[in-house]
Amino acid sequence: MKEKIKEIAEYIILYWCPRTGIAWVENGKTGNRHSAHPNIDATGSVKGMKSHGFWKQHDRTVKTNGTIYNIDKLVVTDALDEIARQYCRCGGQH
Repeated sequence: MKEKIKEIAEYIILYWCPRTGIAWVENGKTGNRHSAHPNIDATGSVKGMKSHGFWKQHDRTVKTNGTIYNIDKLVVTDALDEIARQYCRCGGQH
């Protein structure tokens, strides 16, 4: 489930999941999703991410809207990631 929070620019929209608290920005111009947390598609393998050392063994993950987020890591590399971080209420690292 997702709720639209606001339109940042044309085709760039901030969403939030009230169940998990995760916030993300969908960029309809590029097809990218921006978040404050590293993530993988819901069809991906959390076990694989942990076993290959990309995520720590005890990192918590949250699944919402087709994506699995590692809420114990914070990765902000651009302005849209930072917007998502400001609205994220997942209970993880911010």
